[in-house]
Amino acid sequence: MAREVTFEFLGQCFTFRSELPEEEIKEVLNYLESKKQEIENYKKVPTYKLAIWLLMQVAYDYIQTKKEKEKLEDLLKGQIVKVENFLKNQPTFLGCP
Repeated sequence: MAREVTFEFLGQCFTFRSELPEEEIKEVLNYLESKKQEIENYKKVPTYKLAIWLLMQVAYDYIQTKKEKEKLEDLLKGQIVKVENFLKNQPTFLGCP
C-alpha cells in the first residue's frame, strides 16, 4: 500500500508516494543526508551545485556497487563450476550416480 512520505532536503520540502517499507525510505534519506554533509563540511556551495554533486555521487556509488556485484557473481559462478566438477569426479555414494 502506497503511503505519503514528506521530508525536507536542501531547504525544500518534498512529498511523494511510495510503497517502499518505511525503514528503506529512512535508509535512503539518511544516505542522502550523509552525502550532503560530506560536501557541506568541505565548503559552502549553492544548492543547485550541491544537488548536482549529490546526483553524481549517488550515480558513482551505484556504478561501483554494480561492478562489485558483477565480480561477486562471476566468482560464485566459478566456484559453482569447481564444485560441480569435483562432484562429477567423485565415486558414487550409496548407489547414487
